[in-house]
Amino acid sequence: MAVQTLRFAVSHGDGRMISSDQHSAASERTARHSATDRAATAESGASALRAGMMGAIMGVDAIGHCIALATLCFAGGLSAGLGLGAFLFLASTLIIAVVLAMASGFNVALGIAQDTSIAILAPAVAAAATAAALAGDGGQAQIATALAVIGCGAILSGLTFLLVGTLGLGSIVRLVPYPVAAGFLASSGWLLLAAAVMILTNTSSLAAVPGQLDTPAVWGSVLAAVALATVLFLMSRRNDGGKGFVLAILFAVALFHALLVVTGLGMAGAQRLHLLPPLSAGSMPGPGDLVALYPAVNWAMVALEAPVLASVVVINLIGLMLNISGVETAGRRDIAINRELRITGLANLAIGGIGGVTGFMTSGSTAVLQRFGLTGPWVSVGFVGVITLGCAFAAQIVATVPVFVAAGLLLFIGAALLSDWLVETRHRMVLADWAIIPAIVAVTIAFGILPGIVAGIAFAILAFVVGYARLPVVRQASTGQFRSSTLERTASEAAILAAKASRIRVLDLQGFLFFGSLERLVQRIRAEVAEAKAGPDRECMLVLDFSNVTGLDSAGCSALAKLGYLALSRNVSLHIAALPASVQQIVDHWGLELGGSAGLHQWPSLDAALEACETRLIANEQADAVPVAERQRQLGGDHPRRNELMAMMERLVLEPGDVLIRHGSRATDVYFLESGRLAVMVAPPGGVMRRVSSVAPGAVVGEIARYIDGNRTADVVAEKASVVYRLSQTVQESLDRDDRDLAAFVHAILARALAEKVLRTNRQLMER
Repeated sequence: MAVQTLRFAVSHGDGRMISSDQHSAASERTARHSATDRAATAESGASALRAGMMGAIMGVDAIGHCIALATLCFAGGLSAGLGLGAFLFLASTLIIAVVLAMASGFNVALGIAQDTSIAILAPAVAAAATAAALAGDGGQAQIATALAVIGCGAILSGLTFLLVGTLGLGSIVRLVPYPVAAGFLASSGWLLLAAAVMILTNTSSLAAVPGQLDTPAVWGSVLAAVALATVLFLMSRRNDGGKGFVLAILFAVALFHALLVVTGLGMAGAQRLHLLPPLSAGSMPGPGDLVALYPAVNWAMVALEAPVLASVVVINLIGLMLNISGVETAGRRDIAINRELRITGLANLAIGGIGGVTGFMTSGSTAVLQRFGLTGPWVSVGFVGVITLGCAFAAQIVATVPVFVAAGLLLFIGAALLSDWLVETRHRMVLADWAIIPAIVAVTIAFGILPGIVAGIAFAILAFVVGYARLPVVRQASTGQFRSSTLERTASEAAILAAKASRIRVLDLQGFLFFGSLERLVQRIRAEVAEAKAGPDRECMLVLDFSNVTGLDSAGCSALAKLGYLALSRNVSLHIAALPASVQQIVDHWGLELGGSAGLHQWPSLDAALEACETRLIANEQADAVPVAERQRQLGGDHPRRNELMAMMERLVLEPGDVLIRHGSRATDVYFLESGRLAVMVAPPGGVMRRVSSVAPGAVVGEIARYIDGNRTADVVAEKASVVYRLSQTVQESLDRDDRDLAAFVHAILARALAEKVLRTNRQLMER
């Protein structure tokens, strides 16, 4: 039978009436949304599981890393402390991982016990323990002293991180030259390689290694470690998130123990052959013994390692800054560097308090996680969970890890450091910069890490000096033909300057002047003087513009004095212009005379220096006054009625400070300067009145307002006693109306004067 769709209304709590069809549609939508939510939840759960698994894999890798470092530190006479050392290294990783997960500015940041400083610490740990033994301390005291050295390295590094971050100096630390930082890290790689070889051969120095290579067991360990390191190196290049790396380690451990079973050698036999750590559970201190170990520390032996601890702090600070920069680059984001320093510093204070090793962010693992898009908290959960298990079973784990596996890990870490910082950098750096890296490594190999660090600091200073000295200290060089003062010169003066201005040399200086750059400046000045002087008696004027100089050191003051004596001996007039206030203070403190007695002249501005040089050049060539009638002839030609025009003009005598033209006035009088000097003064809105130019005898002033019929745009003030002739507005209007011939002569004069000003202004703009 047919079934009709029943349409009935059902009442809902909000009082609305919905049909059965609408109710069905709503049900379908609800079902779809529920399915979507379940799919999103399932996807979120899968992502969380994947992130947790990746974190767990990183954790297994970190366990192997920490055991390898502990094996390096607790070898030979300290082997009884290997289990405790492994626990503390894992605990260090756990602390820094938890702190970064909770407080770091990165979405995900994994921390780990660092290997670069261990390469330096391990020999110091062994030396302190040996010294404690010679002082009569027992095994427990030796282990306690060793832990104190390691812990002090973490505490001092933590304090340094905290201090640098609190003072906001993180960006300054980043200024350590890249080749020097790379040289330190590459040197750490070499030290790890050397330590791995000594562990494999059970020796305390590389010189003793050849004598141990006649034993098959040693050869077997060496070959197995090299093979494992090679496999790990290849696996680390795979884009699988480290799974292949971890599986290679686990396979090596499993294969070793399978061979022990097959051969019947057993754990005890492997220990006798130095294939497993010689651990005795009964004599091994555990985490519960830490408190009892503190009183046994021989602090005198720890104090003897102060130079090594200082170098550890330097390496750790550089390593942390490079790791943070690497994670920033991988994550394509900027991080508050000082905050990260403070967080890491506090974590390391806690780490050092338990005798742990310095830990901070690892750029490699963090960058891998970011590349896979795993930035949630589950990565840290997986990582921390595995590390916690490692801490709980540290003694059992370290007892089962073959020596060749730990040494293979050290070989891999050392080779990776050398590859990353010595080999790979060659393709990215110019030879001159890259050569610093192998030089630091060579010093480390030959003399040890402390001389290597000293050499690195020396290379850093040398690199800075050479690099900064390469920067051009002369921003621009020109002559008086292209750089002139704002003083308006007459045609005759301009002609004199055109012929002689090449004897004015202008050097615009820039940057911070120190002994390296100033020596190049002295050489440049010698060349400029030689080019400007055509004969031994010909005068040359050299202007040094300091307006773009940011600083000057004591050597710079000495060099300026040297320049003054050089100027005197070569008949050169040396002018120092526009010294900044900070540089002026240094010069005054040095006691350098810039008043001319030592061949030096100082001017407040470049314009003042140029004006003085120009005036000196034309001093013997031109009279102090330019007759107005002659100047009118130069500008308008030899008009027969010039004398009539002169009779129509009013002679004015001005004293210094008298105002000839007032800014904003409407008058259109034109003035001819016969003698003295006038200054053109302007004031920007809300600013102070300042001189923009000066005019010398022969200048025409006020003609612009004559043609634009506007307000005066500047004040014109007498700088010294002056004589001017005024052509009034009334006379000009009368000539325009009644005497077209004489009016044309006036317009020719004014047009020529305006044209000269335009040409002069264009030349000055080109000079700027």
